[in-house]
Amino acid sequence: MKKTIIFAMLIAIMIVASPVSAQTIVKGNVVNERGEGIEYVSIGFENDSVGVISDAKGHFELTIPAGRKDELSFSHVSYLNAEVSYEEYAKKDKLTVVLKDKVVELAEVVIGKKNKPKTIVGKGIPAPGLVGTSGQGSNLGPEGGVAFSCKRSYVISDILVKISSCTFKQCKVSINIYERKGKQFVNIHQKPIYETLTNDKSKYILDIRPEENIVLKPKTDYYVSIRVVDGFGKKGFLYLNAYMKNGLYRNAVKGKTKKLPVCPAIQVKGYEIEQ
Repeated sequence: MKKTIIFAMLIAIMIVASPVSAQTIVKGNVVNERGEGIEYVSIGFENDSVGVISDAKGHFELTIPAGRKDELSFSHVSYLNAEVSYEEYAKKDKLTVVLKDKVVELAEVVIGKKNKPKTIVGKGIPAPGLVGTSGQGSNLGPEGGVAFSCKRSYVISDILVKISSCTFKQCKVSINIYERKGKQFVNIHQKPIYETLTNDKSKYILDIRPEENIVLKPKTDYYVSIRVVDGFGKKGFLYLNAYMKNGLYRNAVKGKTKKLPVCPAIQVKGYEIEQ
């Protein structure tokens, strides 16, 4: 019988139980400078496994265990991070957090006319089992992926994910490409990458072609991952093929990372950039 590794089980390993009596419940919504709700904002504490993500309209509810009085961090790939102090979020019945737009310069790249996409990461020996992630609304398991680096400069052309099956009637996944700076994970794309999946087919390759130029630099540590950001109120599992290669699993919001001997079958292809 094939073994299945469930990302969600890792949360239990990373969370330390806290007393219930002095919990703080924070409710609110996250909006941009135009007053529009921001979907799937990561909300939590740095290097801590306590956190949630906002729903598709920017609403959230977070239960904070006793003794946590650090700043609450709000992050989204398209906006500048924001922090809210304990004194502010603990005294309000409803919290409204405004995130400012990022001002970024688009990367200019030159690709040779005869250049063909090359596989940057994703080759490996297939593992005998599957890896999976689950979620219901903002109650999600961690993101899972693989760490990598490259010897040359590339612009990503495709991100391929081998899907085995989906028990959600419908779910939305987020693909993220981070630059790893010590313990920090910094998104290198400016637009979120979402895909909506259903259970009407199984065993297929999800081919994602980013709308923007995502540039990879040589001798730099990266991490590409997948996670469920919305189960549309229903429980379910998303199962992925796996490779016999060290995988990196990370709390979906801000938590610590954990290594396992298998990783989800995610392949990154790109065009080599002319110097």
